[in-house]
Amino acid sequence: MEIGIISDTHNQLPEKIGQIFKGVDLILHAGDIGYSHILESLSKIASVEGVYGNTDLYTVSSILPSRLTLNLEGMSVFMKHDIGNIKIYHAKLRSIHRELIPDMIVFGHTHKPLFEKIQHTYYINPGSASKPRGGSPCSVMRLNISAGMITDHQLIPL
Repeated sequence: MEIGIISDTHNQLPEKIGQIFKGVDLILHAGDIGYSHILESLSKIASVEGVYGNTDLYTVSSILPSRLTLNLEGMSVFMKHDIGNIKIYHAKLRSIHRELIPDMIVFGHTHKPLFEKIQHTYYINPGSASKPRGGSPCSVMRLNISAGMITDHQLIPL
């Protein structure tokens, strides 16, 4: 299964997204979307699952959850826009929900791309598709999942 991951579009969807996400089976949007037309544009490429972020207005927050759990090709996936510091977040998960720790956590908010594995959990942030921080370019991510494993991932600068 090929997945496109995007976050922090802030009502600006780069023209390249259609080409970059061509052929994906699913698009995950990790929040700060802007208006719902962004979701409509993405849904013309592939099915879309998403969460709302801290800057999303009622038009988006009324149709999307603040957090989402999915099972994709045998991987448990949790999405939330802002998880804070990943090491602190992971420690909280281990102490509170040890048996429910997901295989992959997709988030945004920081505007900085990240692909990091802590113990058995991948923490994935595609960066910002519209307003990067810290010298990073605008970016999105593609990944392949098969039989409960990430088999390939690619950070794509825009």
